[in-house]
Amino acid sequence: MSGPRRLGIELGVLRRRAGLCLAATAIAAAAGLVAAGFAARAGELVLARHFAPEIAALIVAAASVGLAGVAIVTAVVVARRARRDVSRAVAASTVVAVAPTAMALAARHTRLAAVAAAIGVGFWLARRAR
Repeated sequence: MSGPRRLGIELGVLRRRAGLCLAATAIAAAAGLVAAGFAARAGELVLARHFAPEIAALIVAAASVGLAGVAIVTAVVVARRARRDVSRAVAASTVVAVAPTAMALAARHTRLAAVAAAIGVGFWLARRAR
């Protein structure tokens, strides 16, 4: 028996489900893009009744560029937040990993504990600098 099988995980079933989820997501994304295209064209037709067709097309294009800009800014903010959270988690795990060793060494050898603590603080500061 393999490791995942011992834990009750069927890899074949997981692969099939992942494939189905991926296909469903791809179909939904394609349908969303088509719907957005039709909505943009409908908006352009409505604007063309009030403005010249060229101006209506420019208005729709500007709105699309603005929407894309908002999406890019949102993605950058989310990525920064995720990077910061990962950095904090790494720093916390470094402290948690080094602290018991430092404490055990402190009980036996004070100098060696200071070196281990300095190394741990160095790792933590190095991770925070990123």
